Amino acid sequence: MKHKSVIALTVALSAVLLMTAAAGAEQGGGTGTLTAQGDGLAAMRGNGSIAISGSGVLTIRDLAGDAQIEVTGEGHKREPNERTVVYAGFDGKAQISGSNIVVTLKGKNIKLEATGTGKFLLRGHGKYHTDKEDGEWTERGKVITLP
Repeated sequence: MKHKSVIALTVALSAVLLMTAAAGAEQGGGTGTLTAQGDGLAAMRGNGSIAISGSGVLTIRDLAGDAQIEVTGEGHKREPNERTVVYAGFDGKAQISGSNIVVTLKGKNIKLEATGTGKFLLRGHGKYHTDKEDGEWTERGKVITLP
C-alpha cells in the first residue's frame, strides 16, 4: 500500500509540474545548466538532458515520445502507461534527454546535472548551482527556471 501511495504522490507532483511549468519550458532563447545535490525531492519538466543519481523512487515521463533513457542500478521497473516508467527502490544513475520530459526522484543522496530549458522543483535539504545563482533547497521548496 505504501508503494502505491508513493507512486500516486509522484504522479500527482508530476501533474502539478506540468501545469505550472508549461509556459516556462516553451519560453527562453537559450539553455541553462543546473547542478544540485541533497535529500528530498528533485523534479524537472522541460527539454534537454538530465543526469540524476540517488536512492528512492524515480519516475520518468516522455511526453513527446522522443526521450532517450538510460538507467543503471537497482530498482523495480514498472510502466503504468506507454510514456511513463517508475523505478521503486531505485538506487543508481539515470541519463535522460528529450524535448518534453518530466523526471522526479524522491529519496536521498540525489545528485543531478541538467542542461536545457524548463522548470525544477527542489524540496528537502541540499544545495544547487545555476548559471545565475547558488542556493539551498529547503522543506518549503525552491522552483528554478532555466535558462
